[in-house]
Amino acid sequence: MQSHKSIAFILFCIAMAVFVQCRHGMLPDGNYQLISTYPLIDPDYTQLIIPPNIAPMNFRIREPANGYFVKIYSTNSGEIRISNQHGKISIPEKQWKRLLENNHNQPIFIDVYAKRSDGWVRYQTIRNQIAEESIDSHVVYRLINPGYVGWDQMGIYQRNIETFDESPVFTNQTTQKNCMNCHAFCNQNPDQMLFHMRASFAGTIFCDHQTIRKVNTKTPHTLSAGVYPAWHPDGRHVAFSVNNIYQRFHRNTDESIYVFDTFSNLIIYDTQTNQVTTSPAVSTERLENVPNWSPDGKFLYYGSAEKQPDMQYNDIRYDLMRIAYDVQTNTWGTPEPVLLASKTSQSISFPKVSPDGRFLLFSMSDYGYFHVNFKSSDLYLMNLETGEIVKPNINSDLAESYHSWSSNSRWFVFVSKRRDGLCSRLYFAHMDTNGQVSKPFLLPPKDPDFYDTFLKNYNVPEMVYGSVKVDRWKLMKVAKEGGDDAQFDPAVDVDAITVATQSRKMEGMKKY
Repeated sequence: MQSHKSIAFILFCIAMAVFVQCRHGMLPDGNYQLISTYPLIDPDYTQLIIPPNIAPMNFRIREPANGYFVKIYSTNSGEIRISNQHGKISIPEKQWKRLLENNHNQPIFIDVYAKRSDGWVRYQTIRNQIAEESIDSHVVYRLINPGYVGWDQMGIYQRNIETFDESPVFTNQTTQKNCMNCHAFCNQNPDQMLFHMRASFAGTIFCDHQTIRKVNTKTPHTLSAGVYPAWHPDGRHVAFSVNNIYQRFHRNTDESIYVFDTFSNLIIYDTQTNQVTTSPAVSTERLENVPNWSPDGKFLYYGSAEKQPDMQYNDIRYDLMRIAYDVQTNTWGTPEPVLLASKTSQSISFPKVSPDGRFLLFSMSDYGYFHVNFKSSDLYLMNLETGEIVKPNINSDLAESYHSWSSNSRWFVFVSKRRDGLCSRLYFAHMDTNGQVSKPFLLPPKDPDFYDTFLKNYNVPEMVYGSVKVDRWKLMKVAKEGGDDAQFDPAVDVDAITVATQSRKMEGMKKY
Protein backbone atom coordinates (compact mmCIF):
# COMPACT_ATOMS: atom_id res chain seq x y z
CA MET A 1 0.00 0.00 0.00
CA GLN A 2 2.82 2.34 0.92
CA SER A 3 4.58 1.67 -2.41
CA HIS A 4 1.41 2.61 -4.34
CA LYS A 5 1.29 5.93 -2.45
CA SER A 6 4.95 6.58 -3.23
CA ILE A 7 4.43 5.85 -6.93
CA ALA A 8 1.38 8.13 -6.98
CA PHE A 9 3.38 10.90 -5.33
CA ILE A 10 6.22 10.54 -7.85
CA LEU A 11 3.77 10.65 -10.76
CA PHE A 12 2.16 13.76 -9.25
CA CYS A 13 5.55 15.48 -9.01
CA ILE A 14 6.35 14.59 -12.63
CA ALA A 15 2.99 15.96 -13.76
CA MET A 16 3.55 19.19 -11.86
CA ALA A 17 7.03 19.53 -13.36
CA VAL A 18 5.59 19.10 -16.86
CA PHE A 19 2.85 21.63 -16.03
CA VAL A 20 5.36 24.21 -14.78
CA GLN A 21 7.57 23.67 -17.81
CA CYS A 22 4.61 24.10 -20.16
CA ARG A 23 3.45 27.15 -18.25
CA HIS A 24 6.81 28.83 -18.40
CA GLY A 25 7.92 27.50 -21.76
CA MET A 26 11.11 25.63 -22.49
CA LEU A 27 13.85 27.08 -20.31
CA PRO A 28 16.71 28.50 -22.40
CA ASP A 29 19.49 27.42 -19.97
CA GLY A 30 22.50 26.21 -21.99
CA ASN A 31 20.91 26.94 -25.36
CA TYR A 32 21.41 30.66 -25.90
CA GLN A 33 23.83 33.27 -27.13
CA LEU A 34 25.47 35.46 -24.47
CA ILE A 35 25.62 39.09 -25.60
CA SER A 36 27.68 41.94 -24.17
CA THR A 37 24.95 44.43 -23.26
CA TYR A 38 22.67 44.77 -20.27
CA PRO A 39 18.91 44.49 -20.86
CA LEU A 40 16.84 47.64 -20.95
CA ILE A 41 14.26 47.34 -18.18
CA ASP A 42 11.72 49.86 -16.89
CA PRO A 43 11.78 51.00 -14.15
CA ASP A 44 15.57 51.03 -14.12
CA TYR A 45 16.23 48.58 -11.30
CA THR A 46 19.94 48.07 -11.97
CA GLN A 47 23.09 48.66 -9.89
CA LEU A 48 21.06 49.45 -6.78
CA ILE A 49 21.22 48.95 -3.05
CA ILE A 50 17.73 47.82 -2.04
CA PRO A 51 16.07 47.33 1.36
CA PRO A 52 15.59 43.75 2.58
CA ASN A 53 11.91 44.56 3.18
CA ILE A 54 11.04 46.23 -0.13
CA ALA A 55 8.03 45.11 -2.20
CA PRO A 56 8.73 43.09 -5.37
CA MET A 57 10.50 45.32 -7.86
CA ASN A 58 8.39 44.50 -10.90
CA PHE A 59 9.56 45.72 -14.29
CA ARG A 60 8.99 45.55 -18.03
CA ILE A 61 11.69 44.33 -20.42
CA ARG A 62 12.07 46.97 -23.13
CA GLU A 63 13.87 44.68 -25.58
CA PRO A 64 11.92 43.50 -28.67
CA ALA A 65 11.46 39.73 -28.66
CA ASN A 66 8.89 36.94 -29.06
CA GLY A 67 9.37 35.58 -25.56
CA TYR A 68 11.18 36.28 -22.32
CA PHE A 69 12.64 34.33 -19.45
CA VAL A 70 13.91 35.86 -16.19
CA LYS A 71 15.79 34.23 -13.34
CA ILE A 72 16.23 36.05 -10.01
CA TYR A 73 18.58 34.57 -7.42
CA SER A 74 21.10 35.37 -4.70
CA THR A 75 23.95 33.81 -2.74
CA ASN A 76 21.83 31.69 -0.44
CA SER A 77 18.96 29.37 -1.29
CA GLY A 78 16.05 30.52 -3.37
CA GLU A 79 15.45 31.19 -7.04
CA ILE A 80 12.57 32.84 -8.90
CA ARG A 81 11.83 31.95 -12.54
CA ILE A 82 9.35 33.84 -14.72
CA SER A 83 8.56 33.30 -18.40
CA ASN A 84 6.08 34.98 -20.73
CA GLN A 85 5.61 36.52 -24.17
CA HIS A 86 4.90 40.14 -23.20
CA GLY A 87 7.92 41.03 -21.06
CA LYS A 88 5.99 42.28 -18.02
CA ILE A 89 7.76 40.76 -15.04
CA SER A 90 5.52 40.51 -11.98
CA ILE A 91 7.46 38.83 -9.19
CA PRO A 92 5.56 36.56 -6.75
CA GLU A 93 5.49 38.35 -3.42
CA LYS A 94 6.07 35.34 -1.15
CA GLN A 95 9.04 34.10 -3.15
CA TRP A 96 10.54 37.59 -3.34
CA LYS A 97 10.14 38.16 0.39
CA ARG A 98 11.73 34.81 1.20
CA LEU A 99 14.65 35.48 -1.15
CA LEU A 100 15.39 38.86 0.46
CA GLU A 101 15.01 37.57 4.02
CA ASN A 102 17.59 34.84 3.37
CA ASN A 103 20.13 37.19 1.79
CA HIS A 104 20.63 40.30 3.89
CA ASN A 105 23.79 42.13 2.86
CA GLN A 106 24.19 39.85 -0.18
CA PRO A 107 24.04 40.54 -3.92
CA ILE A 108 20.88 39.75 -5.83
CA PHE A 109 21.14 38.82 -9.51
CA ILE A 110 18.74 39.07 -12.44
CA ASP A 111 19.34 37.08 -15.61
CA VAL A 112 17.22 38.19 -18.57
CA TYR A 113 16.78 36.01 -21.67
CA ALA A 114 14.97 37.05 -24.84
CA LYS A 115 13.76 34.85 -27.69
CA ARG A 116 14.53 36.62 -30.94
CA SER A 117 14.06 35.47 -34.52
CA ASP A 118 17.55 33.93 -34.52
CA GLY A 119 17.08 32.14 -31.18
CA TRP A 120 17.53 32.83 -27.48
CA VAL A 121 19.97 35.45 -26.18
CA ARG A 122 21.04 36.12 -22.65
CA TYR A 123 21.97 39.64 -21.56
CA GLN A 124 24.64 40.51 -19.04
CA THR A 125 23.57 39.73 -15.49
CA ILE A 126 22.04 42.61 -13.53
CA ARG A 127 23.54 42.83 -10.06
CA ASN A 128 21.93 44.70 -7.17
CA GLN A 129 22.80 44.59 -3.47
CA ILE A 130 20.43 43.75 -0.61
CA ALA A 131 21.18 46.06 2.30
CA GLU A 132 21.51 44.95 5.90
CA GLU A 133 19.30 47.81 7.11
CA SER A 134 15.54 47.87 6.56
CA ILE A 135 13.59 50.90 5.44
CA ASP A 136 10.61 52.32 7.34
CA SER A 137 7.56 50.33 6.32
CA HIS A 138 5.35 53.18 5.08
CA VAL A 139 5.55 56.44 3.17
CA VAL A 140 2.84 59.11 3.41
CA TYR A 141 2.31 61.64 0.62
CA ARG A 142 -0.22 63.94 -0.97
CA LEU A 143 -1.60 63.03 -4.39
CA ILE A 144 -2.53 66.01 -6.51
CA ASN A 145 -3.01 66.63 -10.21
CA PRO A 146 -0.20 68.44 -12.04
CA GLY A 147 -0.56 72.18 -12.42
CA TYR A 148 -4.08 73.43 -11.84
CA VAL A 149 -6.06 70.71 -13.61
CA GLY A 150 -8.51 69.14 -11.18
CA TRP A 151 -6.80 70.77 -8.19
CA ASP A 152 -9.94 70.18 -6.10
CA GLN A 153 -9.31 66.41 -6.10
CA MET A 154 -6.56 65.70 -3.62
CA GLY A 155 -5.82 63.69 -0.54
CA ILE A 156 -3.15 62.41 1.82
CA TYR A 157 -2.34 58.74 1.19
CA GLN A 158 -0.08 56.07 2.62
CA ARG A 159 1.69 53.26 0.82
CA ASN A 160 3.11 50.17 2.47
CA ILE A 161 6.64 50.02 1.02
CA GLU A 162 6.84 46.31 1.87
CA THR A 163 3.75 45.54 -0.23
CA PHE A 164 1.63 47.33 -2.81
CA ASP A 165 -1.12 48.36 -0.38
CA GLU A 166 -2.17 52.00 -0.67
CA SER A 167 -4.91 53.63 1.39
CA PRO A 168 -6.15 57.17 2.03
CA VAL A 169 -5.37 58.86 5.32
CA PHE A 170 -7.82 61.64 4.49
CA THR A 171 -9.17 63.17 1.26
CA ASN A 172 -10.94 66.43 0.54
CA GLN A 173 -14.02 64.82 -1.00
CA THR A 174 -15.83 65.11 2.34
CA THR A 175 -14.65 68.65 3.17
CA GLN A 176 -16.00 70.59 0.19
CA LYS A 177 -12.93 69.81 -1.92
CA ASN A 178 -10.71 72.21 -0.02
CA CYS A 179 -6.92 72.30 -0.13
CA MET A 180 -5.06 69.91 2.18
CA ASN A 181 -1.30 70.18 2.61
CA CYS A 182 1.86 70.19 4.74
CA HIS A 183 1.37 66.89 6.58
CA ALA A 184 4.17 66.14 9.06
CA PHE A 185 5.04 63.45 11.61
CA CYS A 186 6.94 63.53 14.89
CA ASN A 187 10.03 61.29 14.83
CA GLN A 188 8.60 59.13 11.99
CA ASN A 189 5.79 58.10 14.37
CA PRO A 190 2.63 57.24 12.37
CA ASP A 191 0.46 57.96 15.42
CA GLN A 192 1.50 61.60 15.79
CA MET A 193 0.90 63.83 12.82
CA LEU A 194 -0.55 67.14 11.65
CA PHE A 195 -1.79 68.63 8.41
CA HIS A 196 -3.44 71.85 7.25
CA MET A 197 -6.79 72.50 5.63
CA ARG A 198 -7.23 75.71 3.64
CA ALA A 199 -10.33 77.55 2.41
CA SER A 200 -13.37 75.57 3.65
CA PHE A 201 -12.98 74.35 7.25
CA ALA A 202 -9.56 76.03 7.49
CA GLY A 203 -7.30 75.02 10.37
CA THR A 204 -4.52 72.70 11.43
CA ILE A 205 -5.44 69.13 12.39
CA PHE A 206 -3.33 67.54 15.15
CA CYS A 207 -3.54 63.75 15.60
CA ASP A 208 -1.99 62.03 18.62
CA HIS A 209 -3.02 58.38 18.43
CA GLN A 210 -6.82 58.70 18.39
CA THR A 211 -6.92 62.16 19.99
CA ILE A 212 -7.73 64.64 17.22
CA ARG A 213 -7.82 68.44 17.58
CA LYS A 214 -8.33 71.29 15.17
CA VAL A 215 -6.52 74.58 15.85
CA ASN A 216 -6.46 78.01 14.26
CA THR A 217 -2.80 78.98 14.72
CA LYS A 218 -3.32 82.53 13.41
CA THR A 219 -3.24 85.18 16.15
CA PRO A 220 -3.57 89.00 16.03
CA HIS A 221 0.22 89.26 16.32
CA THR A 222 1.28 86.72 13.71
CA LEU A 223 1.45 87.04 9.98
CA SER A 224 -0.73 84.05 9.12
CA ALA A 225 -1.69 80.63 10.35
CA GLY A 226 1.18 78.17 10.47
CA VAL A 227 2.44 77.00 7.07
CA TYR A 228 5.58 74.82 6.76
CA PRO A 229 5.77 72.67 9.93
CA ALA A 230 8.48 70.87 11.88
CA TRP A 231 7.77 68.78 14.99
CA HIS A 232 10.15 69.20 17.88
CA PRO A 233 11.48 65.79 19.02
CA ASP A 234 9.65 66.20 22.34
CA GLY A 235 6.33 65.72 20.52
CA ARG A 236 4.86 68.78 22.21
CA HIS A 237 6.17 71.76 20.24
CA VAL A 238 5.93 72.52 16.54
CA ALA A 239 7.87 75.14 14.60
CA PHE A 240 5.96 76.79 11.76
CA SER A 241 6.75 79.38 9.20
CA VAL A 242 4.08 82.04 8.78
CA ASN A 243 3.91 83.29 5.21
CA ASN A 244 2.14 85.59 2.81
CA ILE A 245 2.37 83.39 -0.26
CA TYR A 246 1.90 84.52 -3.85
CA GLN A 247 2.11 82.78 -7.20
CA ARG A 248 3.08 83.90 -10.67
CA PHE A 249 2.48 82.03 -13.90
CA HIS A 250 5.00 82.12 -16.72
CA ARG A 251 4.92 81.06 -20.34
CA ASN A 252 8.33 79.48 -19.76
CA THR A 253 7.61 75.76 -19.55
CA ASP A 254 10.74 75.14 -17.47
CA GLU A 255 9.45 77.33 -14.65
CA SER A 256 5.79 77.89 -15.45
CA ILE A 257 4.76 78.49 -11.83
CA TYR A 258 6.71 80.53 -9.33
CA VAL A 259 5.69 80.49 -5.66
CA PHE A 260 7.15 83.23 -3.49
CA ASP A 261 6.60 85.12 -0.22
CA THR A 262 6.22 88.82 0.36
CA PHE A 263 6.79 88.27 4.09
CA SER A 264 7.59 85.25 6.24
CA ASN A 265 8.69 84.57 9.82
CA LEU A 266 8.96 81.68 12.28
CA ILE A 267 6.80 80.77 15.27
CA ILE A 268 6.68 77.96 17.84
CA TYR A 269 3.36 76.40 18.82
CA ASP A 270 2.94 74.56 22.14
CA THR A 271 0.31 71.84 21.72
CA GLN A 272 -0.29 71.58 25.48
CA THR A 273 -0.77 75.25 26.29
CA ASN A 274 -2.27 76.17 22.89
CA GLN A 275 0.15 79.09 22.78
CA VAL A 276 2.19 80.63 19.96
CA THR A 277 5.53 82.28 20.62
CA THR A 278 8.25 83.86 18.54
CA SER A 279 11.35 86.02 18.87
CA PRO A 280 12.68 89.20 17.26
CA ALA A 281 15.55 87.00 16.06
CA VAL A 282 13.28 85.02 13.70
CA SER A 283 10.58 87.62 13.04
CA THR A 284 12.51 90.21 11.09
CA GLU A 285 12.31 92.11 7.81
CA ARG A 286 14.11 89.16 6.25
CA LEU A 287 12.22 86.12 4.96
CA GLU A 288 12.54 83.31 7.52
CA ASN A 289 11.11 80.05 6.25
CA VAL A 290 11.04 76.18 6.05
CA PRO A 291 12.12 75.26 9.62
CA ASN A 292 13.54 71.90 10.69
CA TRP A 293 14.79 70.77 14.12
CA SER A 294 18.03 69.03 14.95
CA PRO A 295 17.30 65.54 16.38
CA ASP A 296 18.38 66.63 19.87
CA GLY A 297 15.90 69.51 19.71
CA LYS A 298 18.51 72.15 20.55
CA PHE A 299 18.68 73.91 17.19
CA LEU A 300 16.17 75.07 14.63
CA TYR A 301 17.46 75.11 11.04
CA TYR A 302 15.73 77.37 8.53
CA GLY A 303 16.08 79.40 5.36
CA SER A 304 16.49 83.17 5.46
CA ALA A 305 16.55 85.61 2.55
CA GLU A 306 16.95 89.35 2.18
CA LYS A 307 13.93 91.07 0.71
CA GLN A 308 14.15 94.58 -0.72
CA PRO A 309 11.23 96.44 -2.33
CA ASP A 310 12.98 96.71 -5.69
CA MET A 311 14.27 93.13 -5.80
CA GLN A 312 13.06 90.90 -8.63
CA TYR A 313 11.69 87.48 -7.65
CA ASN A 314 14.59 85.72 -9.36
CA ASP A 315 17.11 87.67 -7.29
CA ILE A 316 15.90 86.25 -3.96
CA ARG A 317 18.25 83.59 -2.60
CA TYR A 318 17.93 81.90 0.77
CA ASP A 319 20.78 81.35 3.23
CA LEU A 320 20.80 78.28 5.47
CA MET A 321 20.69 79.38 9.09
CA ARG A 322 20.17 77.88 12.53
CA ILE A 323 19.24 79.23 15.93
CA ALA A 324 19.37 77.68 19.39
CA TYR A 325 16.07 77.33 21.23
CA ASP A 326 15.36 75.84 24.66
CA VAL A 327 11.78 74.57 24.79
CA GLN A 328 11.91 74.19 28.58
CA THR A 329 12.74 77.85 29.26
CA ASN A 330 11.39 79.38 26.03
CA THR A 331 14.83 80.90 25.45
CA TRP A 332 16.16 81.84 22.01
CA GLY A 333 19.78 82.08 20.94
CA THR A 334 21.35 84.14 18.17
CA PRO A 335 20.94 83.24 14.49
CA GLU A 336 24.10 81.77 12.98
CA PRO A 337 24.88 80.99 9.34
CA VAL A 338 25.34 77.38 8.25
CA LEU A 339 25.70 77.97 4.51
CA LEU A 340 25.36 81.31 2.73
CA ALA A 341 23.84 81.79 -0.70
CA SER A 342 26.65 84.23 -1.47
CA LYS A 343 29.06 81.29 -1.37
CA THR A 344 26.95 78.89 -3.42
CA SER A 345 25.40 81.44 -5.83
CA GLN A 346 22.22 79.44 -5.35
CA SER A 347 19.22 79.46 -3.05
CA ILE A 348 18.94 76.89 -0.24
CA SER A 349 15.69 75.35 0.93
CA PHE A 350 14.06 72.57 2.98
CA PRO A 351 16.92 71.54 5.30
CA LYS A 352 16.34 68.06 6.77
CA VAL A 353 18.72 66.68 9.43
CA SER A 354 19.14 62.90 9.57
CA PRO A 355 17.75 61.28 12.75
CA ASP A 356 21.28 60.37 13.89
CA GLY A 357 22.22 64.08 13.66
CA ARG A 358 25.20 63.54 11.36
CA PHE A 359 23.98 64.72 7.96
CA LEU A 360 21.80 67.46 6.55
CA LEU A 361 19.99 67.02 3.24
CA PHE A 362 18.76 70.13 1.45
CA SER A 363 17.82 71.39 -2.00
CA MET A 364 19.45 74.20 -3.98
CA SER A 365 18.12 76.00 -7.00
CA ASP A 366 18.80 79.21 -8.90
CA TYR A 367 16.50 81.27 -6.68
CA GLY A 368 13.51 81.12 -4.34
CA TYR A 369 12.53 78.28 -2.01
CA PHE A 370 9.65 76.42 -3.70
CA HIS A 371 12.00 74.25 -5.70
CA VAL A 372 9.62 71.52 -6.85
CA ASN A 373 8.81 73.62 -9.93
CA PHE A 374 12.43 74.34 -10.92
CA LYS A 375 14.47 72.20 -13.30
CA SER A 376 17.59 73.60 -11.63
CA SER A 377 16.65 72.10 -8.24
CA ASP A 378 19.10 69.46 -6.96
CA LEU A 379 19.73 67.75 -3.63
CA TYR A 380 22.90 68.26 -1.60
CA LEU A 381 24.29 66.58 1.49
CA MET A 382 26.21 68.28 4.30
CA ASN A 383 28.28 66.38 6.84
CA LEU A 384 27.47 68.26 10.05
CA GLU A 385 30.58 66.88 11.76
CA THR A 386 33.05 68.09 9.12
CA GLY A 387 31.08 70.75 7.24
CA GLU A 388 31.80 68.99 3.93
CA ILE A 389 29.14 69.44 1.26
CA VAL A 390 28.66 67.02 -1.62
CA LYS A 391 26.24 66.76 -4.50
CA PRO A 392 25.37 63.04 -4.45
CA ASN A 393 24.94 61.22 -7.72
CA ILE A 394 21.17 61.01 -7.38
CA ASN A 395 20.19 64.13 -9.31
CA SER A 396 18.86 64.46 -12.85
CA ASP A 397 18.32 67.26 -15.38
CA LEU A 398 14.86 67.81 -13.91
CA ALA A 399 13.57 68.87 -10.49
CA GLU A 400 14.53 66.98 -7.32
CA SER A 401 12.96 68.17 -4.06
CA TYR A 402 10.73 67.28 -1.08
CA HIS A 403 12.96 64.84 0.79
CA SER A 404 12.71 63.06 4.14
CA TRP A 405 14.61 60.45 6.14
CA SER A 406 13.92 56.93 7.32
CA SER A 407 14.12 56.61 11.10
CA ASN A 408 17.44 54.70 11.00
CA SER A 409 19.14 57.40 8.83
CA ARG A 410 20.14 54.82 6.22
CA TRP A 411 17.44 55.66 3.66
CA PHE A 412 15.76 58.77 2.36
CA VAL A 413 12.96 59.49 -0.08
CA PHE A 414 12.57 62.43 -2.45
CA VAL A 415 10.42 63.44 -5.41
CA SER A 416 11.75 63.80 -8.92
CA LYS A 417 10.23 64.69 -12.28
CA ARG A 418 12.96 62.84 -14.17
CA ARG A 419 10.61 60.26 -15.65
CA ASP A 420 8.48 62.53 -17.84
CA GLY A 421 9.19 66.13 -16.80
CA LEU A 422 5.61 66.61 -15.64
CA CYS A 423 4.73 64.37 -12.70
CA SER A 424 6.77 64.07 -9.51
CA ARG A 425 7.44 60.46 -8.48
CA LEU A 426 8.88 58.90 -5.33
CA TYR A 427 12.51 57.79 -5.39
CA PHE A 428 14.47 56.12 -2.59
CA ALA A 429 18.20 55.98 -1.96
CA HIS A 430 20.48 54.24 0.53
CA MET A 431 23.16 56.12 2.47
CA ASP A 432 25.86 54.32 4.43
CA THR A 433 27.43 55.50 7.69
CA ASN A 434 30.12 57.38 5.76
CA GLY A 435 27.60 59.40 3.79
CA GLN A 436 28.00 57.46 0.53
CA VAL A 437 24.71 57.53 -1.36
CA SER A 438 23.58 54.83 -3.78
CA LYS A 439 21.69 55.13 -7.05
CA PRO A 440 18.02 55.99 -6.38
CA PHE A 441 15.14 53.72 -7.37
CA LEU A 442 11.48 54.36 -8.14
CA LEU A 443 8.78 53.23 -5.70
CA PRO A 444 7.99 49.72 -7.00
CA PRO A 445 4.66 49.45 -8.85
CA LYS A 446 2.45 46.37 -8.82
CA ASP A 447 1.85 46.84 -12.55
CA PRO A 448 5.13 47.55 -14.38
CA ASP A 449 3.24 49.94 -16.71
CA PHE A 450 1.62 51.87 -13.84
CA TYR A 451 3.63 55.09 -14.16
CA ASP A 452 2.91 55.36 -17.89
CA THR A 453 -0.76 56.13 -17.23
CA PHE A 454 -0.93 57.46 -13.64
CA LEU A 455 -0.87 61.25 -14.04
CA LYS A 456 -0.78 62.61 -10.51
CA ASN A 457 1.99 64.22 -8.49
CA TYR A 458 3.41 62.55 -5.41
CA ASN A 459 3.93 65.43 -3.03
CA VAL A 460 5.77 65.86 0.32
CA PRO A 461 6.69 62.21 1.07
CA GLU A 462 7.22 61.42 4.75
CA MET A 463 8.49 58.02 5.87
CA VAL A 464 6.95 56.46 8.99
CA TYR A 465 7.70 53.17 10.73
CA GLY A 466 4.13 51.85 10.66
CA SER A 467 0.71 52.51 9.18
CA VAL A 468 -1.36 55.57 10.04
CA LYS A 469 -4.39 54.21 11.87
CA VAL A 470 -6.30 57.41 12.59
CA ASP A 471 -10.09 57.01 12.56
CA ARG A 472 -11.18 58.71 9.33
CA TRP A 473 -14.78 59.17 10.47
CA LYS A 474 -13.62 60.91 13.62
CA LEU A 475 -11.14 62.91 11.58
CA MET A 476 -13.89 64.07 9.24
CA LYS A 477 -16.06 65.13 12.18
CA VAL A 478 -13.29 67.18 13.81
CA ALA A 479 -12.25 68.67 10.46
CA LYS A 480 -15.71 70.18 10.03
CA GLU A 481 -15.75 71.73 13.51
CA GLY A 482 -14.65 75.26 14.31
CA GLY A 483 -11.53 74.35 16.27
CA ASP A 484 -9.62 76.19 18.99
CA ASP A 485 -7.98 79.59 18.57
CA ALA A 486 -4.31 79.63 19.55
CA GLN A 487 -3.19 82.34 21.98
CA PHE A 488 -0.15 84.56 21.53
CA ASP A 489 2.59 84.38 24.17
CA PRO A 490 2.10 87.44 26.44
CA ALA A 491 5.81 87.42 27.32
CA VAL A 492 6.80 88.41 23.77
CA ASP A 493 7.40 92.13 23.22
CA VAL A 494 5.15 92.74 20.22
CA ASP A 495 6.83 96.07 19.45
CA ALA A 496 10.18 94.27 19.09
CA ILE A 497 8.97 91.98 16.30
CA THR A 498 7.89 92.86 12.79
CA VAL A 499 4.98 90.51 12.24
CA ALA A 500 2.28 92.86 13.53
CA THR A 501 3.58 95.64 11.31
CA GLN A 502 3.72 93.28 8.37
CA SER A 503 0.18 92.12 9.03
CA ARG A 504 -1.01 95.70 8.77
CA LYS A 505 0.97 96.18 5.56
CA MET A 506 -0.83 93.24 4.01
CA GLU A 507 -4.34 94.55 4.73
CA GLY A 508 -6.24 95.15 1.55
CA MET A 509 -3.74 93.24 -0.63
CA LYS A 510 -5.04 90.32 -2.67
CA LYS A 511 -3.50 87.05 -1.57
CA TYR A 512 -3.38 83.73 -3.36
